[in-house]
Amino acid sequence: MQFEQAWDLIQSSDRIFLTMHEGPDGDDLGSVLAMRLFLLQLKKQVWVAIRGEMPEKFKFLSGWEAVSQEVGDLNFDLAIFFGCNRIERTGLKRLESLQCQTINFDHHPDNIAFASVNVVEPSTSSVAELVYYFLKFTSAEITKDIATCLLTGIFYDTGGFKHANTTSECLEASAELLKKGARIDKIAVQLMGKKPPSTIRAYAKGLENTRFDPEKKMVFSVLTEEDLKEAGASDDDLEGFVELLNNIPQAKFALLLRQDAGEVKGSLRSEPHKGVDVSKLAQSLGGGGHKLASGFKIKGRLIRKGNAWQIDI
Repeated sequence: MQFEQAWDLIQSSDRIFLTMHEGPDGDDLGSVLAMRLFLLQLKKQVWVAIRGEMPEKFKFLSGWEAVSQEVGDLNFDLAIFFGCNRIERTGLKRLESLQCQTINFDHHPDNIAFASVNVVEPSTSSVAELVYYFLKFTSAEITKDIATCLLTGIFYDTGGFKHANTTSECLEASAELLKKGARIDKIAVQLMGKKPPSTIRAYAKGLENTRFDPEKKMVFSVLTEEDLKEAGASDDDLEGFVELLNNIPQAKFALLLRQDAGEVKGSLRSEPHKGVDVSKLAQSLGGGGHKLASGFKIKGRLIRKGNAWQIDI
């Protein structure tokens, strides 16, 4: 891992921009906010822009209010990307004309190493675990707030330490973050324990639309814009729903399709013992991710044909 090269770039830069893929999630958001706090310790000027609304459940993390949805001025010395296998995933068009040095922190195996320095390690459970190792390398002071951001990232991407990416290394890192003051009970309540009525209604509609394909051994559900509107729900309310579908023992993998304006978003999940690499299916549809958790987007609209669905491109 290119920790030394990344550290050299940070030390030699004053104006630093941070971002992640479009749509804040717990792992990459926790990583961004932890890095922001570290850079502020170093007296750097820091800007953060992330495309997409900030989910309420992440607003306990220190620094979330500093996140903008717009890039603004591109006059940076350094831009650091988190959880992006390519720069386009940020959804921030202006970044494609960046002229400064860049660092790319990621753990996705399909990362194309687009940055000046690429700190990419697929064996880590999460980007947050990778950032933790980097901060240790720099001898950073890991405060309670930094520890909380990083433990949130690890907790999120391991599904509360339930997924197959929960390794002894990530548990050791999590134990160290607990020693720094992070509260796993508080994190668990924020990420998994609070379900607003809109989430319950969205789950109910998703379960109503759930079907099992015995030939493909696939469980799937489809949610249209009308479904979400009727439930008073947003995309954020569907967090964890595809994992719920993946619990059905007869299914080799789970698929959730939902309409978002002129795009259809797909989420895929499987489990180690089921022997399915869902990243291959996602990649064939222009997406990507991990063997057991991947996603994709397709331009088009969901159209119902009797008991079946198709994407009208």
